[in-house]
Amino acid sequence: MIFLQDDVIILRPLDVTDADGDYPTWLNDEITCAGNGHHRIPYTRGDARTFVETARESSDSIVLAIETKNGNTHVGNIALQNICWYSRSAEIAIIIGDASGRNNGVGFRASQLIINHGFMELNLYSIICRTFSNNTAMIALAKKLGMQRVGSLRKSVFKDGHYLDVEIFDLLKDD
Repeated sequence: MIFLQDDVIILRPLDVTDADGDYPTWLNDEITCAGNGHHRIPYTRGDARTFVETARESSDSIVLAIETKNGNTHVGNIALQNICWYSRSAEIAIIIGDASGRNNGVGFRASQLIINHGFMELNLYSIICRTFSNNTAMIALAKKLGMQRVGSLRKSVFKDGHYLDVEIFDLLKDD
């Protein structure tokens, strides 16, 4: 099922069968999770199934699989989460777990699609992004998307034996 697409990628709803593929292994991969909150406790196929079932029933998030058109490979997930229908705001989250989806614009394309959907179809006004200060790829993506750095939460996350800042970016519909 195609929800959003461009010439290179498809964004489709996550399916319980995704838990049988590579997706659960991404959240156990130290490299994939170096700049996010995963890889602290083991993530199982059962955890993935539960997440997919819960996400499908959520009224405050849209979670989609990122799939390449050439090869139909599930390379990552993207979400608008913590949607506040009153304030018309949401948070974008993305993970590119399959190495074939990295460093080739897939994350940028997926982000553009879901941000446009958020502003144009969901009538959101503000989309934020939070990322660890060591996640240089996500910081670069946020800037490429036109997001503005609005601040940081100092030493608010403990990961790999260190406290890290969380950088906060936002994009307004008017931008």
